[in-house]
Amino acid sequence: FSQQIVSLTTQIQSLPTGDPLVKLRSDLVNLLASAKIYKSCDDIGPTSPPGLYRIQDGNDVPVYYYCETVQDGGRWTVIQQRTSDALNFARSFNEYADGFGHTSGDFWLGLTRIQKITSKTQYELLIKMSAFDGTTATARYSNFKLNDVSDLFKITSLGNYTGDAGNSLSTSLNRQFSTQDKDTDASVTTNCAKLWGGGWWLNNCGDSNLNGFYRGATPTAAPRTAMVWAGFKGLSQSLKNSTMLIRKVVP
Repeated sequence: FSQQIVSLTTQIQSLPTGDPLVKLRSDLVNLLASAKIYKSCDDIGPTSPPGLYRIQDGNDVPVYYYCETVQDGGRWTVIQQRTSDALNFARSFNEYADGFGHTSGDFWLGLTRIQKITSKTQYELLIKMSAFDGTTATARYSNFKLNDVSDLFKITSLGNYTGDAGNSLSTSLNRQFSTQDKDTDASVTTNCAKLWGGGWWLNNCGDSNLNGFYRGATPTAAPRTAMVWAGFKGLSQSLKNSTMLIRKVVP
């Protein structure tokens, strides 16, 4: 099958590049590239476009991951993306473990897969976010690790922080993942995941939750009731977009 893909790709690339075949040619090449099975997004070179790729990450059946191959050096696996209020992030613990949404749009990859990927070797975490006023920011952590489901996907390492968004994930270190139906936060009076509107690694409700309620440009009346990152826009201003990506650290 792989030899057939190579042969067909070569034939398609030899097609004339003039309109109207140019877009069809490009779409077919990208489609055939996505049909190939990779071990991880790290195996996809910078000449390949960002998009969906079939990844055999140890599961019996390959699954589609969104691989960012160009920005910030490429080789990134996207584990979370939010661009609108179309997808509800107020989900159960099991849904956060398994993942939800679609990797071609807004989604959460799933804690089980995220933990499995990052347990193999050292992985860094890159978080990109934007606000309704057009400003953007990033937060980067050099060594992102989770425990497995037996410890409720606790963050055991973040490594060093760099970026301009503020180190608002620091309060999540050594915290288990908390959801409305599995409250593991440090607050004795509040179900923080219910307050935020989405699951996260919550301390005493903490300083960030990119899975919180997707609001709008108007600040919320109460803090910690939206998709926020305290060091960027505070605890009452919902963000417009967020993307979380992980990548193997190359020595």
